[in-house]
Amino acid sequence: MKKTTDIRVIRTQAQLLEALNELIKTKPLSCISITELCSKAGVNRNTFYYHYNNIYDLIEDNKNTLVSELNEILEGKKTSSKTTVTNICRTIKRHPNLMSILISPNCELEYFNDIFGIASEKARILEDKQKDCSDSRTHLICCYCNAGCNAVLCEWILNGMQESPEEIADIISDSSRLGPIKLLFPNG
Repeated sequence: MKKTTDIRVIRTQAQLLEALNELIKTKPLSCISITELCSKAGVNRNTFYYHYNNIYDLIEDNKNTLVSELNEILEGKKTSSKTTVTNICRTIKRHPNLMSILISPNCELEYFNDIFGIASEKARILEDKQKDCSDSRTHLICCYCNAGCNAVLCEWILNGMQESPEEIADIISDSSRLGPIKLLFPNG
């Protein structure tokens, strides 16, 4: 679907994602039919086919929009790691249905990897430090931090994103900088 400001198109897209989010909770993506999706969304099948070829096209289109927004944050002007993480969390919060779909065990793993792989490729988790990840130890620490960030984000999404993006960014930033043991046991 082309990027648009037409409220009808935006509403249709939101209805389709909301319906897909409900359906994917009960069955694999490959078992969801367009008829079933359109019925659940209250959207005419012709309208669906006007914008998309299939359900994978719907997900791919929305995923690409999200990836573009995340890349803009990561490639934009240099800010602190915490500001970057906060902006990433805000972007994720603007796409609750899509994010729930992407992390669903009933969705294709490649979609999850496309989104969360961005952190592994580009995000600098260690607070305000450009670390050279060429040595094995540093590389493994970077992997640990990225996996932890992804786990926090997934848990946040699964629980309905009740905390603010700023709270999640604080948790990610602090645990990346201080380590989880120091946060859990500050006097130990």
